[in-house]
Amino acid sequence: MAAARKQPSYAEASAELEAILERIEGGEVDVDEVVTLVRRGAELIRCCRERLDAARLEVGKVVADLDALEKEAAGAAAAAEDGSVEGGDDEDEGEVAGDAAGGRLPF
Repeated sequence: MAAARKQPSYAEASAELEAILERIEGGEVDVDEVVTLVRRGAELIRCCRERLDAARLEVGKVVADLDALEKEAAGAAAAAEDGSVEGGDDEDEGEVAGDAAGGRLPF
């Protein structure tokens, strides 16, 4: 029956765990119910851990993507400062176009 239960969000699971803990610590439950509550608490803890692990992985991917973009941007900026091949090609094309038009352009 527990498998049919909808997985709660992290916040819902955390709130339910707090409520279970308060009930157990407050002495509001009899010994027979403690076992059921402890089992439910274990399910909720497992759910929270899975969600935290998934969040860590996702954050790691986002950070890695941002790092890759930053390195790419830094590489492009360095290439532009160095007058990379791309800048040199544009000048060559301008010279050819200027020559074809009857002379060199002043810029």
